[in-house]
Amino acid sequence: MLVAGILSATSTASADPEDADIGELGDDAVRGQMRTRAESVSFDTRERSLELDGNVRIDLPPFHLRSHHLTLARTKYGIEAKGDGHIAFCPCLGTPLTIEFDKAIVAPPGELLLRSPKLEFYGVPVMWLPWFWLRSDEKVGILPPEIAYRGQDGVYLGDGVHLPWKSGGARRTLDLRAGAYLDGGFVADARLTTPTSTTKVRYDRLVGARAPALLVPGSSADPNADDGLLIDARGATHDASSALVWDADVLRGRRGVAATSDLDAASKPWDRASAAGSVALGAVRAETGVRLVTRRGGDLRAIEAAGPFLALRSSGALGTQVTYDATVEGGAVRVSGAAAGPVESPDSLSYARAEAGLLGTTSFGPLAASVQVRGAGDVAAEGRRNGSDGAGTARVRVSLPLARDYEPDSTDDPYARNDPWQHVIEPYLEGAIVHQEGSDLLGTRPGRGLATLTGTAPITDGGLRSTLGRWGTREALEAAVAGGAAYGDDVGGARPMLRARLAATFGLLGATAESGHVFGDGAGNAVSARMRLGRADGVRLTASVAATGALDPILARALTDPALEAPAGYFARRGTTGGGGVVVPWNKLLTTSAGADFDANEPALVAARGGIEVHDRCGCVTLRVNGAHRIGRQGVDVWLAIDFAADR
Repeated sequence: MLVAGILSATSTASADPEDADIGELGDDAVRGQMRTRAESVSFDTRERSLELDGNVRIDLPPFHLRSHHLTLARTKYGIEAKGDGHIAFCPCLGTPLTIEFDKAIVAPPGELLLRSPKLEFYGVPVMWLPWFWLRSDEKVGILPPEIAYRGQDGVYLGDGVHLPWKSGGARRTLDLRAGAYLDGGFVADARLTTPTSTTKVRYDRLVGARAPALLVPGSSADPNADDGLLIDARGATHDASSALVWDADVLRGRRGVAATSDLDAASKPWDRASAAGSVALGAVRAETGVRLVTRRGGDLRAIEAAGPFLALRSSGALGTQVTYDATVEGGAVRVSGAAAGPVESPDSLSYARAEAGLLGTTSFGPLAASVQVRGAGDVAAEGRRNGSDGAGTARVRVSLPLARDYEPDSTDDPYARNDPWQHVIEPYLEGAIVHQEGSDLLGTRPGRGLATLTGTAPITDGGLRSTLGRWGTREALEAAVAGGAAYGDDVGGARPMLRARLAATFGLLGATAESGHVFGDGAGNAVSARMRLGRADGVRLTASVAATGALDPILARALTDPALEAPAGYFARRGTTGGGGVVVPWNKLLTTSAGADFDANEPALVAARGGIEVHDRCGCVTLRVNGAHRIGRQGVDVWLAIDFAADR
């Protein structure tokens, strides 16, 4: 109830839980920010205090106090709450983490000073401190501690400070962290976040950390064995006509690669950084900047290739049936060290690059047709040498789609009436070609992937595609089979070929499988499959596999319709790789997960991972315990994290 205009020394009211006006304590700064409710409220005019009894609730997001009895009084630091109580980080019941206290000072906005706090996990005490100061993320404060067992590196402990500020009405934060390995080493970490950028810099040093020798050409086994540097920065500033964009993905030193538990980060071959500014000139955007590229894991100070560039980019639609994009770029690269190939002294390379793509669709009566073309090429000159590389794909398709709608038996369900099941049978003819080549000059330059494979692979085929689905709910089943011929420079004439595709998207199933087989001389196959069994938000199994036999890598790519520049290792050698995982949400509070990736050729375990997540009922607090192992790093890494939804 509202307690206002009370003249007696003490006044008491009892009813259902009502709001108590904290303004009676004379603190207008608190009023409107802290909401207080109780079954019984008493105001003492002499002591200028409020006594709250029965189902006491004080909400000062992101903190929520609960008690059976509290006395509130004003102090120079804020509102003092005396009495046993609990603090939760969520307004609902069932939060896994709470803090028990016997005295609290509430200082809006978003600050709490606690006496004798005990951290409890579902009511079980796990930590006690004589005093503890909690602050919202809008205030300067201490960050939650980092506690991890990092496999071969041993136990790691760290903490940091949170520094927020506002500039021009926009919020920015700087998190500074430091930590130590118990075996003797340290980490320094800085993270800057603004509305348009994120920057992370982490320096890791651990003497004698058994960092493996990396296969970095031109470098010895000794440099940076104990030191690692990570830089991950990206951002942009822009207005209606101009923009400034920067991006850096850098992991330096043998220690840097060995220290990370992220398999994707450790397996990338290149460190890249770039900064560019652009301005719009009608339908064309002009861009200029600088790029730096070097092999991942090398010397901390090494920059193997760097230089400026100038580019013109354009994209859009040509009428209603054709879309396009095009880029023309030129520049110079200063190449030194291992990247210079047989010439170890620094040298300059001038280059030009063009890339364009076009997609056109049309129909001729009942026939549907599409044309997709994409190409890229580079030319380069270095002293008396010159070279080029290029890649291109083209795909032409003509089909006869025959569709039939299945109207629901009842029209009572508007969703079923507006989104009926539809069956489409589509005979088609298709022709495709993938071409890729490169010279030794440009193919050895850092960061270029075009020259890793060389060859030409034309294919022609015809087949039948059948789909059954409800497109509004995205439920569909697709099956396709085709036969045709594959051609190549290494084998004369045509070779018979079969292709097949099966895909399903339903509540309990999501799967895609593609395969191609070539007969005759140079026979081989390529298979790629992914599967989800179970609902996306429920118990689910996931699996993936990629396999290729004695099949030309260029032809393997043509059979699976890849990107123009394939990732390193994509169908580049024969063998089988795969992985699988399971996620089990036991209830709304607990979720567990596990997974692994394998290389069947070695055979070898590439990575293994597992995790436990504990949630509250409203999603305000999430406690995560994760473990992982990856190839190239000894032992198992285990870490714990707590996430708070601070806006509740």
